[in-house]
Amino acid sequence: MRKIIYICLTILLLLVNVGCSRAENIKASDVEIEADNITVYEQDSDDTTEDSDLKEDRLANFEPEYVYVKISAVGDVMVHSPQFRAQFNRENNTYDFTNNFKFINRHIANSDLALANLETTFAGEEKGYSGFPFFNTPDELAYALKYAGFDVISTANNHIFDKGKEGILRTIQILEESNLRVIGTRKNNEDESFIVIDVNGIKIGLTAYAAETPRQGAYRAINSIRMSKEVEAIIDTFGFENLEEDLRKMEERIQVMKERGAEVIVFFMHWGNEYWRKPCKYQKRIAQALTNYGADAILGSHPHVIQPIEFLYSQVDGSQTIVAYSMGNILSNQRYETLGNKYTEDGVIVNITFKKNTDTNEIALVETRIVPTWVHRYVEEGQRMYEIIPIMDAINEAKRFNIYSERTMGRIKKSLERTLEIIDIEEYEIILEGPMLNKPILINNIM
Repeated sequence: MRKIIYICLTILLLLVNVGCSRAENIKASDVEIEADNITVYEQDSDDTTEDSDLKEDRLANFEPEYVYVKISAVGDVMVHSPQFRAQFNRENNTYDFTNNFKFINRHIANSDLALANLETTFAGEEKGYSGFPFFNTPDELAYALKYAGFDVISTANNHIFDKGKEGILRTIQILEESNLRVIGTRKNNEDESFIVIDVNGIKIGLTAYAAETPRQGAYRAINSIRMSKEVEAIIDTFGFENLEEDLRKMEERIQVMKERGAEVIVFFMHWGNEYWRKPCKYQKRIAQALTNYGADAILGSHPHVIQPIEFLYSQVDGSQTIVAYSMGNILSNQRYETLGNKYTEDGVIVNITFKKNTDTNEIALVETRIVPTWVHRYVEEGQRMYEIIPIMDAINEAKRFNIYSERTMGRIKKSLERTLEIIDIEEYEIILEGPMLNKPILINNIM
């Protein structure tokens, strides 16, 4: 490298010594500087017109330009009664949920676009705050989600109708007041329940759907609550009685987003059977249909446990789609102590990166990473605490994450084992993110 630079400098000095008349014949395009070398093209002093063949050779050597978008997604954000009671500050009579997310903030905020499923409502204090079976959470959770780094919230789930139509509308309002975009529900027929946004020069189409429970006569139902036709129109849902009809609606949604310029199509799906660690036949069927229609990523929630990540291929054009069947609980009070189910303690941040060739506009999924998480519930000075722990970080620096006992660390490592039993990182070349952002770590070093 130094030798090449030395030769180039020598040539330039000789040209300067020849005189101004010779220097005027040298164009700026005759010297091309690249990342790793300097190439000097000789110019005939009697002909300043660039040879066409040489020009084509130069263009052929140019590397295409790429832009990237990193999308992060998590599963269910749930707030049971013990949780919002734990977040109440008696001194100023307010709620604060930011500590729940403080340890994953840097992982979420490092993405270009971050998504989450909100498994509760913001129906207001006058409706009474409540957990299972009909959720209503203090508005301060919306601020905490923004603080955590999330950009888009899916509200299409089986609990969005827990507090009636008013609860749906107010939930949208509170999220939007916190500068969070909403998919899956809308305020009225004139609004849209999906979005198409430009991120780093790539247009992303985002939409969300929730599985219904069996119909009640002529009416659709969600969480076994009958929806009026008015409510049905503002929640994106699908039912198994009329699945083919609803799949056609999803296909139409993809076409509309593509007409709006969407280059990457992302579906947030609230589906599957609760506590099943494997996808059911309907998840498989719907995932393949969406893949055939042109979805690029399908991100799942609702089972409250982690399910596999796999790649499907379109039976129409062979294109690839990533499917995370369920990302588990990112935040909840569901755990071994409350349900006798240890799998509900586990969650995962799924990071997917798309690359676009700006010359050809070709887009491809180039990398998938995961950040396994675990909900740490403990008591400090008489106050119950809930903190989402990025497992790989905590294993390497326990005290920083308020992990002081071998028993707790043992539970964290067991959580990691459970996650890696379900998500096959080797088969699909998924990177397990280490304690430093974007740095993979070897499993053998920690297990």
